[in-house]
Order: sequence, then structure tokens, then C-alpha cells
Amino acid sequence: MTSTLEVKNEVCTRRGAATDGALMEEFLVGLSPRSFYLRFLTGFGPGALPRLVKHLLVPEEVGGSLLAFRDGTVVGHGMWAPAPDLSGASGDARPAAEIGIVVADAYQGQGIGSRLVDDLVGWVACRGLTEVQAVVSAENQVVRRMITGRVSDVRYTRDGPLITATAAAHSLL
Repeated sequence: MTSTLEVKNEVCTRRGAATDGALMEEFLVGLSPRSFYLRFLTGFGPGALPRLVKHLLVPEEVGGSLLAFRDGTVVGHGMWAPAPDLSGASGDARPAAEIGIVVADAYQGQGIGSRLVDDLVGWVACRGLTEVQAVVSAENQVVRRMITGRVSDVRYTRDGPLITATAAAHSLL
């Protein structure tokens, strides 16, 4: 009996770079208005995209970005940036990172967002950041389910329509 291994289109991630501007702009233009809003919590006109792209492909000195590729096409983006240190119950400062992800509409629900979160959390943990935060719209049920499905000790704070979810980085690895 012969078995055949079926390999589906693999997703690969790599760090974003300033030279990825055109790829990133093409990716952003392809997002639906809803996906764009749920990631950035606002809308942007086409003239703002070049400036937005520059900020999303941040140099490592102030954070970092990841691009997810399938068949040479950008299908996802993730980034992290230092967040204000959080105080623990004992008053100790815990260095934190804020992360954000977005996946192309046609590729949502395929684990690409989870892969980006895994890679980002691994990256920030290696940098000595012990807490991870994500600011999400209260209506973003998909990301809220992803968070609660992955972490049992997540802490939430609400500010109007926004929810900040905070968890220990080690609980996400």
C-alpha cells in the first residue's frame, strides 16, 4: 500500500523590513474595510498608506514586525512594540510588549493569526519582555475567542469600545 503525503500551501513567517513596503501596501489594500478596522480601530484613506506601512515595518530598536507568506504572497502581518511596564501585585515592574496581528480575509480561520502570535510572543520573550498586551475592539469576537482559548490567566481592562488583554508571555508559549 502506498500512502501519499498531501502538503497544503505552507505559511512561512519572516521579519519585516523597510524593503517590504510595496508588499505591505499591496496586502493592506487587499483587506476588507472590516478587517482593516478591527486591526487598526480606525479607517485610513489611500494617501495615508505609505506612512502607515512605514510604521508597520518598524525597526527592531523600537519593536518588530513579521510577515506571513503563502506562495510568495503576504497573507498576514504581526508586530510588537514596547508597552509601559506593568506593576505586579508586589509592586515589581514587569516589562511588557503590545502585539497586533491582521490576516488577509481569504486566509482567516486557517491558523495564520495563531502562528503570528506564537512567533511574536517567542520573539518578545527572548527580548526579556514578560507581559504581552493586545488592544482589541470589544466587537472583535474572533480575537477575543483566540485569547481566551489560549490563556487562562488573562487580565482585561475596558476603555469604552476597546479591551486591553494582558497575559504573562510564558503562558502563551
